[in-house]
Amino acid sequence: MTIEYRQITAAEHRRFVVAIERGFGSHYEPDQEHYDLDRRQFTPDMSMTAFDGDVIVGTSGSIPFESAVPGGAIIKNAGVTAVTVATTHRRQGLLNGMMERLLRQERDKGQPVASLWASESIIYGRYGYGMSIQHENFLIDTRKAVINNMPEVPGKIRFIDTTEARMVLPSAWEAAVNTNVGIPRRDENSWDRWAMELNGSGGDWSKAFVVVYEEHGNALGFAVYKVKELHVFGEQTHGLLNADLVIHTNAASHAALWNHLLNVDLYDTLSTWRSPVDDSLPWMLADQRQLERKPYDSVWYRIMDVTEALSARTYLAEGSLVFEVEDSFIPEWGGRFELTGGPAGARCVPSTKSVDITLPTASLATIYLGGAKLTDLERAGRAEENTDGSIALADAMFATVRAPWCPLMF
Repeated sequence: MTIEYRQITAAEHRRFVVAIERGFGSHYEPDQEHYDLDRRQFTPDMSMTAFDGDVIVGTSGSIPFESAVPGGAIIKNAGVTAVTVATTHRRQGLLNGMMERLLRQERDKGQPVASLWASESIIYGRYGYGMSIQHENFLIDTRKAVINNMPEVPGKIRFIDTTEARMVLPSAWEAAVNTNVGIPRRDENSWDRWAMELNGSGGDWSKAFVVVYEEHGNALGFAVYKVKELHVFGEQTHGLLNADLVIHTNAASHAALWNHLLNVDLYDTLSTWRSPVDDSLPWMLADQRQLERKPYDSVWYRIMDVTEALSARTYLAEGSLVFEVEDSFIPEWGGRFELTGGPAGARCVPSTKSVDITLPTASLATIYLGGAKLTDLERAGRAEENTDGSIALADAMFATVRAPWCPLMF
């Protein structure tokens, strides 16, 4: 068996998406509008595919994102997606071949980091990815969850329809990109898809409701939610409300949106996912026990260019450290690097100085956005301190005021 790895051609686009959908357990049966959008949104140069003869047996691709790092700089970020291997070709090294070629392809485009949502979390550490962003699911009994504390809310909440949402919400999302670490920018095709799918309903769930929070005519947050009625008229209410997205850019937008969601009549259970791990909602409630929190891994990062990635962000404390970065998947991307930085900026360059910290590239990716402490990774055997006090200094430097957050699944 000879496997060929390459980008698809335009003529192979439909077969490529059919293979992706099959890999995730579904069929690709789009109408013309959806198909045209698929072709616009995912172009051949974004793909890396495995062929056995003329049969597509493996798929992968990357969306050219931009997202903020600590300090507010916006960097290029390869959003890896659509990773599948046909059941007929499992455990034959296809994923290794595709992933190496995809990462090299994206680094050649000038992207210093890659990111992904892992359908199977055990897979991607071997390719140098580290879990960088964690989220929490919330389950709330709204009959007992009472908001006891709120900041001042100068703006207002209002309902909007799909047409207005498509016009208004991109500016709120962009505001969230600029005020949070880790949220990717969305292009016009992404918003077209979102609007196209917004009015779909699934099973017993309603079509989506959208509310926007505005101050002085500016959209600073929004929530998208669906409801399911489980009660019979005249009996006790048992409705469910699921908030698919709660996007906020400041304390007021956060408080106003959650206050709205917790006070929707006839629904006594509120669920949501992809909330940041440092969400302040629990501290707004009179009784935190009415909110169940379930943490889970979400976005994994991969450092492809150490010098560019570490130079792009700022650091909470001043300091200088020499890292020995071990990259077992693409060894030439590792090496010894000196990082000097602080709140005003940073510089990272190759070095021959003595090493302060030795760590695999996955561990560097894990601490990159400030979502984990190197002390914890060292205790887990995932980093080694070569100079006394260097791990503590790294924790002080890489720390961030807010946890990274990525509510966009891709």
